[in-house]
Amino acid sequence: MTDHPDLRTSVPAMRDAVAETVLSHAWDVPLGRLVSQLFDVGARDLTLARLVEGHADAVRILGEAGCAVRPGLYGVWASRSAGTGLEATRAGDGWQLRGELRFASGVDVVDRALVTASTRDGEYLLFDVAADLFRPDRSTWHTPAMDASRSFTVHAELVAAEAPVGFPGFYLGRRGFALGGLGVAAVWAGGARSVVDQVTTGLGRFSPTTHQLRRLGLMDQQAWQARAVLDHVAARLDGDPDLPATAPVAAARTTVVDACEQVVADAGRVVGPGGLSTDERLARTLADLSIYVRQHHVDAALEGRGRALLEGRESGA
Repeated sequence: MTDHPDLRTSVPAMRDAVAETVLSHAWDVPLGRLVSQLFDVGARDLTLARLVEGHADAVRILGEAGCAVRPGLYGVWASRSAGTGLEATRAGDGWQLRGELRFASGVDVVDRALVTASTRDGEYLLFDVAADLFRPDRSTWHTPAMDASRSFTVHAELVAAEAPVGFPGFYLGRRGFALGGLGVAAVWAGGARSVVDQVTTGLGRFSPTTHQLRRLGLMDQQAWQARAVLDHVAARLDGDPDLPATAPVAAARTTVVDACEQVVADAGRVVGPGGLSTDERLARTLADLSIYVRQHHVDAALEGRGRALLEGRESGA
């Protein structure tokens, strides 16, 4: 269960929960430990974990850039979905940002955000900005799934920013960009484990059929495989800092997404309409997990693997 009964309906409760979680762990840690920590938070609540993962990612990004982490909670707002994004222009000794960003998670929760912006010369920059300088449109999320993560569209109108974090292209060019994708997958895998645990608890109140038991066993197998592949890839990348990370992380994320989708599908088959309609926590977790894993473009990742095989390159798994 979540630590706060009103976590999903109260912004102050969510902020308290995120703050308590980020303060109880060190986030600039080996990848294997990060995966374990984010998995555990994902198993508690996916919306909480979404915000904790964003803070953890920001801490690691700032560390890679050699920049200080300022007080407060962080998010990473870097979406360029549907052609949106920020434009950065020089203004004296600093910069000004304008434009819009979609999927800015943690509106009203986080204190600061690492945001990406492009210049007219084509440079791609990263800035550390106070979150309340952006104007959020709280009407832009139209589903109860992941609603407590408060992932809204935000607008920048001549937002002042200091010097960029890192060099031009730093955000996408660093090794940690790929590694961060493994942290998100750890949250997904934690969500899958949560679904298995919730279904197991519910099924224990009845006399399950052999079909239900088989489906439950399959769910547990899928959740186990998701965690196992994350631990395997994290150990490989921790053990060899020179190992290219993009391909193995993409392969791990695809495996985790497949596992999550199987778990979600089989959960519905096990609990039926009664469980789906009367268990509020399970219904929320299933909805959250279903939309959250859509961040990973499975077809694009598999196309890349197929192309690598045809070109005689290692697929990266």
